[in-house]
Amino acid sequence: MSRLVLTGMLVLGLAACSNVAAREVVRDVTRDDGVGTLVAGTLIEATIQGSHGWRRHPLGERLTATVSADVRNARQGVVIPAGSVVALRVAHWRRPNTPSQADARITLETLSVTVRRRWYAMRAMVELTPLPIRRPSGEVAVVASGTRILFVLAEKFTAAKRLGGVP
Repeated sequence: MSRLVLTGMLVLGLAACSNVAAREVVRDVTRDDGVGTLVAGTLIEATIQGSHGWRRHPLGERLTATVSADVRNARQGVVIPAGSVVALRVAHWRRPNTPSQADARITLETLSVTVRRRWYAMRAMVELTPLPIRRPSGEVAVVASGTRILFVLAEKFTAAKRLGGVP
């Protein structure tokens, strides 16, 4: 009889502990600390805004892109909402060696992203093959509006959420 009582007490104790632990996990997952963090290696998709064409070296030229889909962290919180603006800079340009321009490359460096009206530094690189267009003006490198780019965060990214007001 004492074994039965001890077994029953053990079962009740384990059930109570697992219930408390489950509540702690749920509380932790739903906690909003006002900060969203993405790990290095997070993939982000964006779309280039406006067409850009260059006749000479475009090094240092600035472009913008818009994030195509919400970027979520491990807790499924939206850290970078769709529509956020990414600032880019031409970091490297390899001129074409062939008339078709198929071997031309433009490397873009991400500089920042604007999330909920706040600016945050962001580090990533994107390599593009510009469109093979030669115009009478002599442009040799063109990146068209609507060009889809994918980039991977080079380091951890953290964005604080605005407190109150319109996001």
